[in-house]
Amino acid sequence: MEPVSIENKQNRFMQELVSPGDRLLMEAIREFVNREIMPIRREMEASTRGDFGLVEEVQQKLVDLGMQGSFLPPEYGGWNLTSALTTSLVAEEFGRGEPSCFAAIGSGTWALRPAVIAGNKAVLDEFAPRFKGDEPYIACFAMTEPSGGCNIENLDMKGKGIQTRAELDGDEWVINGAKVWPTNSGISDLYLVVCNTDPELGDDGIAMIYVPVPTPGFTFGRFEDKVGFRCSREGDFSFDNVRVPKEWRAAGPGEDAVLLHDNLIFARLFSAGWSIGIAQGAFDEVLAFTSERSVAGKPIRQHTVASGILADIAIGIQVGRDAYVNAAYMFDHPETYGPRTSKQMLSRSSLAKVFCADTAVMVTNKAMELMGSYGYAADYNVEKYWRDNKIIQIWEGGGQLGRLDVARGCYDYDQFHENELYERMQEM
Repeated sequence: MEPVSIENKQNRFMQELVSPGDRLLMEAIREFVNREIMPIRREMEASTRGDFGLVEEVQQKLVDLGMQGSFLPPEYGGWNLTSALTTSLVAEEFGRGEPSCFAAIGSGTWALRPAVIAGNKAVLDEFAPRFKGDEPYIACFAMTEPSGGCNIENLDMKGKGIQTRAELDGDEWVINGAKVWPTNSGISDLYLVVCNTDPELGDDGIAMIYVPVPTPGFTFGRFEDKVGFRCSREGDFSFDNVRVPKEWRAAGPGEDAVLLHDNLIFARLFSAGWSIGIAQGAFDEVLAFTSERSVAGKPIRQHTVASGILADIAIGIQVGRDAYVNAAYMFDHPETYGPRTSKQMLSRSSLAKVFCADTAVMVTNKAMELMGSYGYAADYNVEKYWRDNKIIQIWEGGGQLGRLDVARGCYDYDQFHENELYERMQEM
């Protein structure tokens, strides 16, 4: 049998961009995924119909590996892994194995990084040590609301789409509202809740407040039953006069909006890495299948038509990988490439996320076509990659808002741009 792949994996990334430390971490995560996840990923997904037992076992092994509090500053026992590039590279490795298995760890990073960036000592002193324990301690970044899917991510809304309200009462924030679909909802120990103190204040009204559970007035609804990405849990919950200390706000007026935008750009970058990992996993499957299965006397991939399809897959994966690595490197070096929350950086991260998520859909579709009915069968995992990637393509505003944000880096785009014909058209 011919070798499945002759690719030099070390050359997937430019050595000038990916540090030796990042390469060592990637190799450790790759080995963990190969050893602990690949052999049982189907069983893990099956366990989500029951008690999530296998998923929780793998999460515990990630805690034992030290990943849970890795994003914390050294003074709190962490590795200071706040780099967008490092996080994206790790997400790619998990995407190749069981994408949603990274959600518990990745969302913890996402939820705590605003406090880390702001240097919020009250929050870090209270909660950081809990991420360094021997048991899973899970966090959730609670953003999306029932009233509108991507209102919060939309820069043109300037916070006015946020319906969850936070009012200061003495030394406490009082929170009322509801959230839907945040990853790790219903199983988290700590929630970072995106609120609004006053819609008339625009970005200055945006507040991000930490809420631990159990807290009186916090009520969880139900888990979503999803077609894929099943090893993470998403659900809905509400706040009825939930009270927390005022020090548990991430930063302050104006600053919280910057931290929110920073978090959204960061998430699009590691989502891009996640999708490329999924695409790579599907590519590995179809390369093996087309090397083993013969048609007309030779392996499928030795037919010209098949080789062209495999080339399109390889092109999409490598271009996507280059896009997210370059954008994440720029994000990590604002001293050279400008502020992390600039429209140019939003555009680059959105470009990477949209392209990589669309590429993973293309890759899984083409892999299925090359494999025929076997591509649709559970034994080969391509159909699972197909299901798992779709939610990445949809979240964080989806490809639609993502494309609007790409445009923001090209010209002064504003979806509420004044239209002098609007009133006349209404009359007509």
